[in-house]
Amino acid sequence: MFVRLAFYILFISALCFAQPKEEVRAVWITTVFNLDWPYTSGMNNQTNEMRNLLDVLRDANFNTIMLQVRARGDLLYPSAIEPWSKALTGSLSGNPGYDPLQFVIDEAHKRGIEVHAWWNVYKVYGTGTPPSTNPPHVVLAKSKLCKTYLGEWWMDPGIPETKNYLLNLAMEMIRKYDIDAIHFDFIRYPNPNFDDEQTYQLYGQGINKNDWRRNNITQFVYALYDSVQAVKPLLKVGSAPIGIYKKLSDCLTGFLGFDQVFQDSRRWILARKHDYLSPQIYWDINTCPRYDSLAIDWIQNRNGRHIYPAVAVYRMSSSEGDWPVSEILAQVDSTRKFGGQGQTFYRTQSIYSNQKDVRNLLKNNHYKYPANIPPMPWKDDIKPNAPVNLTLTALDSTSILLKWEKPLPAADGDTAIYYNIYLDVNSPADISDVKKMIKFRLVDDTSFVLTFQNQLSNNYYFAVTAYDKGYNESLPAEAAYIISSISEKPIIAEKFFLYQNYPNPFNPSTKIKYYLSEEGYTKLSIHDILGNEIAVLVEGTQRKGSYEVNFENPNLASGLYFYTLRNGTNSASRKMIYLR
Repeated sequence: MFVRLAFYILFISALCFAQPKEEVRAVWITTVFNLDWPYTSGMNNQTNEMRNLLDVLRDANFNTIMLQVRARGDLLYPSAIEPWSKALTGSLSGNPGYDPLQFVIDEAHKRGIEVHAWWNVYKVYGTGTPPSTNPPHVVLAKSKLCKTYLGEWWMDPGIPETKNYLLNLAMEMIRKYDIDAIHFDFIRYPNPNFDDEQTYQLYGQGINKNDWRRNNITQFVYALYDSVQAVKPLLKVGSAPIGIYKKLSDCLTGFLGFDQVFQDSRRWILARKHDYLSPQIYWDINTCPRYDSLAIDWIQNRNGRHIYPAVAVYRMSSSEGDWPVSEILAQVDSTRKFGGQGQTFYRTQSIYSNQKDVRNLLKNNHYKYPANIPPMPWKDDIKPNAPVNLTLTALDSTSILLKWEKPLPAADGDTAIYYNIYLDVNSPADISDVKKMIKFRLVDDTSFVLTFQNQLSNNYYFAVTAYDKGYNESLPAEAAYIISSISEKPIIAEKFFLYQNYPNPFNPSTKIKYYLSEEGYTKLSIHDILGNEIAVLVEGTQRKGSYEVNFENPNLASGLYFYTLRNGTNSASRKMIYLR
C-alpha cells in the first residue's frame, strides 16, 4: 500500500483529553433478535450491511468488535454440534448460504479491526421448545444438561458433561477460525434460586453449595484457557462479568456477581486463566452505584491483566434512562484516568446511528487519533527488530519518499506485521506521542510518500517502527531530512517511482500511483501471470510529476497480476492480487 498524505507544518492543536497510544476501543455487535446485525435477509444484503458497519467503526477509530456468534444455543458459523443462528434467516438452522463469521473476520482484519467471538455460555434458549433441526439444538440434543428458569432455558453448570460439551463446542470454533479472542457472556448462574438441588446432591460432595457453584464455572474457565493455550497461545480469552463483583458499600451494591450469580471473575484473572475482563458497569457517574467508583475497583484488582470497562451507550435512549451524551464521554475519561486499557460500548446501534451525535463527538475528540491494540506481555513480550535501511528522498519540492526494509525475525521468530510512521520537528522523533504519528498501521509495504502543503523549508525527523502479531512495537528506525538554509533547494530524485497499488488485494477497483522525473513516452499496462497484456491504462507522452490511475476490470478471474510502467529507458513492475 502506498499513501500520499497532505501534511500541515503546524501540528493539529492538542486535544482537551489525553489520548493513549494503545487502547482497546470496542463495540458489542448483538445478533440475538437482530438487535445490531443483520437487519436484512440474504447474503448480499447482510455482507453489505457489515461492510458499512465496519467502515463506520474504522472511520471513528474503533479497533475491536465483540461479535455475538453464540446467542441462544445457535451459531453464526457452520458447526457439527449446534445449529445455524436464527438471526441469519429467521429460522433456527436456516443455512444463509455463506459463512458469516469467516466473512466478518476477513473484512474486519482488512480494516485493522480485531474480532472477539462473543459467546453466551449457559443461557441457551428463550421460552418454549426449540424446533427439530440438524444438528439439533442443545435443549433437545442434551436435554439432561438443560433446565428452565423463569421460562427460559439454561445449561446446568454443575453437571460435569456440561463443561465437556461447552469445551468441545468452543474448541471446534477456535481450531477453525482466525479469531483474535473468545469472549464470554452469561458465564454465570441466573440467580440463587436456580433449580439445581438434585445436581448438587449428585456432585456436590459436601462442599458449600455457593462455593460449589462458583467452582463449576471456574473449572470450565480453567479448562478452556488451558486448551486454548495448547492450540493457539496468542488467542485471547475474556469475559463480560456482572458490573459489581461484591458489595463495596451501601452505595456500591446491587446485582452481585460473586454472591448472587456465582461468578468469581477476579479468581479467573488472579489464576491467569483470563486475559481481560469487560465488566458491565451499566450505571452513571453521579448516582449509586457510581460508574467511576466501580471502574476503579475493577482496574485496581486487575492482577496484571487488562480491564476494558463497559460503557452503556444504549442508555442514551429515552426508554433506557435518556442519558446525555456528556455522560458517555465522561465515562471514557474515567476509564483512562483510572488506568483502564480501553472501553467496550453496548450496543453498536447507538454508535452506528450516531445517537445524540456520540460517534462524531468521539471521532473528533476522544478518538481523534487511532490507537494500537495494547500488547499482552504474558503472551508475547519479545519486541520485533526495527526496520532497517531507512532512507529519505525528495521527489519534488513538497514530497518526501521514505523507504526501508523489513526486519529480520526476532528471537521468537516474529517479524513486522505492520508499521507506524512518526514525524517530529525535534530530534529524535517522539514515538510516545500519538499526535506525532503520521501514518498508522501501514501493511504489506515498506515505502511511504509524505506531501507537505508548502515547499520543504524545515528540518524534519522521522521514525518508523515495526509491530509484530502480539502488538509489540520495535525500537525506531530513524532518519532526518535536513535543509541547511531556507534558500537551499532539496535534492530531487533522479529516477521515476512505481508505487504499490492500493488496495491490494482489490475488488472491484484499485489505484496505481507513479512519479516521473522527466517528460517522455510513458506506458502503464496490466499483464497476467503468463505475460499476456490484458489492459493498457496509459500510453503517450507525459510530463514530469506524480500521477494516479484507477484500474477496474470486473471480468478478471481471481489471481496474481502484474502492472508495468515504462518511461523512456526506465521500467518497473509490481505484483497485485484480484479477489472476486
